[in-house]
Amino acid sequence: MADILVVDDVAENLHMLQLILRQQGHTVLAAINAEIALNIIKRKPPELVITDIKMPGTSGIELCKILKTEKHTSHIPVIFVSVHSDTDWIVEALHAGGNDYITKPFIPAEILARVDTQIKLLDAQKSAVKQQLSQVMNEMVIGVAHEINTPLGTAITAVSHCSDTVHKLMLDLQANRADPEVFADKLAQCDTSLALSQKNLTRVAKFVSMVKQIARVECPVSPTRVSLVDLANKVHSAWSDKPVNVHVDVNEEQVALFDGGLVASVLDTLIANSLSHGRQEGALQVNIVFSIENGLLGISCLDNGLGLDGISEEDMLKPFVTTKRGNTGHVGLSASVAANLIVNALDGTYSVRNHQDGLEWQISLPVDAV
Repeated sequence: MADILVVDDVAENLHMLQLILRQQGHTVLAAINAEIALNIIKRKPPELVITDIKMPGTSGIELCKILKTEKHTSHIPVIFVSVHSDTDWIVEALHAGGNDYITKPFIPAEILARVDTQIKLLDAQKSAVKQQLSQVMNEMVIGVAHEINTPLGTAITAVSHCSDTVHKLMLDLQANRADPEVFADKLAQCDTSLALSQKNLTRVAKFVSMVKQIARVECPVSPTRVSLVDLANKVHSAWSDKPVNVHVDVNEEQVALFDGGLVASVLDTLIANSLSHGRQEGALQVNIVFSIENGLLGISCLDNGLGLDGISEEDMLKPFVTTKRGNTGHVGLSASVAANLIVNALDGTYSVRNHQDGLEWQISLPVDAV
């Protein structure tokens, strides 16, 4: 079943379409003009839009053009409603990006068949996205194994050198032939070796942490009764002592059944990613908003960091691709892990875009009522 927005300036048409679609179990929202439709879509994008071609003010065709030019709505299929004599209008509507059309007077079987076709196409696209992300996961596992080898080998070498040096110093001390200057120099070498080892083991630890996150994608979810207020407090508290200001807003006290631990893990990953790619000047701010509507948990996560910083969303999701400059130890896996948790573990959807010189994740996750 799908979330469908119906747009028509004739109330009778809206009522008829709602009746037909709801009988099939679809969730249907209605708008009497394009302006109201755009406000609804801004709050919560539907999976499908059905709009009349001819409407006062902004027409259905103009509404379609607006949706297709915006990155976060361009994927939404649009079905037009017309009369049989509107051939020229139908052609223009399809050229504007429309996916299909239905004619008046309404034939319920035709409407349901055309809607069903678009839903199947959406499901196929979601399946393709899951397969693509699964491939990314495989690349990540192989890449992690490769990336761990170098810092781990360096750490082992550094510790071995430190151990050999300490052993020789102990022999010199026992034989009363320890030269203070040589002793100090050897200890300085040990200190350098230990620092090098610590640096590389810290990098290994980051990869191990990511491996744990990767493994969670394949684990079954564990839905429990979750309060959005409690979840907001948990996320905020986890970052209260870090150099980032995390603000979590809940529109109202709402409770639903979902895997709160996994959702918190996704947000922790996104916040950590924001911190790694934080602002070059000033404090990092992350604003998160929770809301539940029509069986979906909506999450907006917006930071004031560097945004995509010259890379595409597709590149951002590739393993080991990072906008972080220099030898920072950032592993470039956070976005890939978060995307996989959202799509494959939580069966949700997401979109990413630059927003006011920052990065915004819009996440939608299915939840069950308590």
